[in-house]
Amino acid sequence: MRHFLLLAIFCSALSAEQPSSMMNFSTEPKIGVQNAILAKVNGNTISMIDVKKKMDLIFHQHYAHLADSIQARHQFYATSWRRILMEMIDNELILSDAADKEVKITDAEIREEIEGRFGPNVMSTLDQIGLSYDETWKMIKNEMIVGRMNWWFVNSKAVAKVTPQEIRQGYRTYLQENPAKVEWKYRVLTIQDQSLASQIYQKMQEQKVNLDTIPSFLKEFDVSLSNEYVATDADLSESHRTSLAGLEPGSFSAPVTQVSRDKKNLTRIFYLAEKTDIPVPTFEQLSAQIKNELLQKKSMEIANTYLGKLRKHYRFDAAHLEETLPAEMQPFALQ
Repeated sequence: MRHFLLLAIFCSALSAEQPSSMMNFSTEPKIGVQNAILAKVNGNTISMIDVKKKMDLIFHQHYAHLADSIQARHQFYATSWRRILMEMIDNELILSDAADKEVKITDAEIREEIEGRFGPNVMSTLDQIGLSYDETWKMIKNEMIVGRMNWWFVNSKAVAKVTPQEIRQGYRTYLQENPAKVEWKYRVLTIQDQSLASQIYQKMQEQKVNLDTIPSFLKEFDVSLSNEYVATDADLSESHRTSLAGLEPGSFSAPVTQVSRDKKNLTRIFYLAEKTDIPVPTFEQLSAQIKNELLQKKSMEIANTYLGKLRKHYRFDAAHLEETLPAEMQPFALQ
């Protein structure tokens, strides 16, 4: 099942807006709903109120700590209703297929799921959410049927397709796209005068200047020392790579004259702070991640094919739905 989460910044900002126990709730704004029939799927209608009830269930499941924030709830409705509607349409198609295939969920399974989600005081919790027991029973039952159908017709097929050979190939592809690399940390001393550069380099050698002592050493010269650069092989310019290649960490290069971006000749001395080889992760380190990514990709492909067949079989016109729900439609408003 797809879950639609609020942005982390939004959640943290609004979590502080919990009304105090002394607040007069009669002055709190309310959320108005522009109800309408949004879709018909195989004879079943989905209204805006149906979508709201589904969102109430999801909101409680993921954002119970924001239950008293009208602003948080309104933003969740406003940003999520379209996606929740599409999920409900897909689920209706899957439920129609499940009915044709006579898929059953027992009352005991549904009851156990409800108690697991809402705790021992089910009725009290549902009353706070604004859902009746019958509405909740139906939604949970449908979710469980959809979950079972998704496993049979999507997830299990994806698992069968993601073989050890597929995972190995995924690792080989990863190596091609993410080869081992070297990270360089360095600074650049830029000098306008080439003869001065040679003089500075000679004195640096004689006095054994290092990065700690170079600021005081440079006070008598008109030169600039850059901040530390951090770059990998792929990011380094050819001129910088050539100058750094022969250096050991903690050493300075001999002066080198290079052409700047504005076509001026500048003399530079490079200081290599660190050079770190970054190997690629081993197959053992990456295999679980690669398997997960392949499963998600295969599941999405199979799910799209499955839903496409259901839309065709049950004659659901998704294009017509998009035409009837304009992008600027805002069915929820603070009042």
